[in-house]
Amino acid sequence: MPETAHKKIVIRPPQTADLPAMQALWRAAFPEDREGAFVPWYFGERYRADRAWLLLADGKLAAMAYAPDVTMQIAGRRILLPYVQGVATAAAYRRQGYCRRLLGHMKRELAALGYPVWLLKPFKAEFYRPLGFRFFAYLRRYNLDFNECFWQPPSGDFRLVHYLNPPAAAPDAAEIYAGWLRQFPVWARRSEADFRLLLADHLADRGMLLTAYRGEKPLAYALYTTTADGVFLRELAYSSGRAGQAILSRLAADYREDTPKCVAIMPNNSALCRLLPETNAGWQVLPFAMCAPLTAAGRECYNLIMDSAAYFYEYF
Repeated sequence: MPETAHKKIVIRPPQTADLPAMQALWRAAFPEDREGAFVPWYFGERYRADRAWLLLADGKLAAMAYAPDVTMQIAGRRILLPYVQGVATAAAYRRQGYCRRLLGHMKRELAALGYPVWLLKPFKAEFYRPLGFRFFAYLRRYNLDFNECFWQPPSGDFRLVHYLNPPAAAPDAAEIYAGWLRQFPVWARRSEADFRLLLADHLADRGMLLTAYRGEKPLAYALYTTTADGVFLRELAYSSGRAGQAILSRLAADYREDTPKCVAIMPNNSALCRLLPETNAGWQVLPFAMCAPLTAAGRECYNLIMDSAAYFYEYF
């Protein structure tokens, strides 16, 4: 007999008294968030009791999931869609079907609210495919060698600023990001508050920020970290391609002697990745985010998002 057969299962929205257990489960399930500002920020800024669900087994928190809105720009239309996150099962209750049962309940409730589609970044795609999820956002991973490319010195048209304290540049980074997004038919918004948290997390990872300006106008940035293995370019965004090229040239000039290897992450779009040489050491496409229909027909759901280049690189 399955272990779940003799347990009383209740699925309900959280109550105030549940918050300590929810935060404890979050920290246990996501080790990268055990320290730092993310959990307090999330439950202070993103969390809504009416957009979270708990599964209790004999009165104890066994699984949880959240679905706050993300604002998507799709083919010129802004639309709010539920973005599933924080899906977690307590260690003592794993492999008993609780998480899948909870997501099935959420799907029915979100459909009843009239949402056409829901989104998520999967920890394991095979787990979500039975619920109808398909990949719609892809990223490219480039393996670059600074000694084989970017030999030109940075353009003198731009003022390049290294921020050792990246959160200080959140307003400028948000402005660049907004201009970058205009190049995509499908994209998810990121607020200045989101940027501050992203950059605080980047700083905690000993990351740096290089920004290109023309006068006082911010035009491009690169979030990157340096390790013994090379430079990891976490995100490169630009509203001016020449400014983006100047950033890459500066990074190459600064690091080609000590750490000539570089890994860069970009959207899977040839035109927007034109700054990076595709012949240099190769690149690979990585699946990133998934969507599934709620009230929309399957074909409508998938065509709505998947027929256009998408940029979905949310922090939270």
